[in-house]
Amino acid sequence: MHDDPLNDDISLDITPLIDVIFMLLIFFLVTTSMDVDKGITRQLPPVEQTEDKSVAEVQRGNIMQCVIGADGKLVVDGKPARYEGLRNTIASFVRKVGNRHLITIQTDADASYDSYFALQNELVAAYAMVRDAEARRRYGKPMAQCGVAERKAVTDACPQHVAENYDNDTKGGDAE
Repeated sequence: MHDDPLNDDISLDITPLIDVIFMLLIFFLVTTSMDVDKGITRQLPPVEQTEDKSVAEVQRGNIMQCVIGADGKLVVDGKPARYEGLRNTIASFVRKVGNRHLITIQTDADASYDSYFALQNELVAAYAMVRDAEARRRYGKPMAQCGVAERKAVTDACPQHVAENYDNDTKGGDAE
């Protein structure tokens, strides 16, 4: 028998190593942040519908024009505006004008998506405020507590009239 230390079978217990690797894996999975995609929820019309080519006459006083410049600055009816608090301005306009209102959105091709999303969020919040107030007036409860038929009646009474101008020949905005 040889007492050669190089030829001895050496066995290593790797169980602690696997435990450490597993704990590191759990640590990185828990501490890593995942990017959340941004999006706008919109209901598109059914494919079967034919495009409505009729032109509606809208009086100038019934139009609110929102323009987002290339630098992301917002201009409402020719005056500089801030995104914060815009929902109150929109809600007041919709209440004042009623169903004959029209909100137009024009976005520069070089504007960031973040500024467009901020405007869309304010629009959605403004219409939610108007519809909630209408539900409380009609039914004495907020829109969230209304049934399906009540919600439809409120939505029909407070329709969303938003027109967006697109220039298909230009590139899209930059994500920031």
